[in-house]
Amino acid sequence: MTQDKYVTSSCIEKIQRNLNEESIPAFRQLKSDINDTSIGFPEFGVLGTALSYKYGAAQNDIKEFADSAIDVLEGWIEALEIIQRNWRGAEEASTVKYI
Repeated sequence: MTQDKYVTSSCIEKIQRNLNEESIPAFRQLKSDINDTSIGFPEFGVLGTALSYKYGAAQNDIKEFADSAIDVLEGWIEALEIIQRNWRGAEEASTVKYI
């Protein structure tokens, strides 16, 4: 037996809320956590100067990734707002009204 699946405006709203309250803060926390992983002097030692440079570059790459992910998620939230309004309008328009 297959399960029936339905999309509703409230379901779309829950996805928006999840992105806004859980996903975006998680990426902001990731970005903050990366700052906490800095390695102070003597870092990787005298012979590890090149490794120290690469480590810093990797930290910057992850911060940029987190910023890009946040931008994408914010775009999804905006798009879902339009979708949710349209879906709600369709729900209301398809409701049987007795006169």
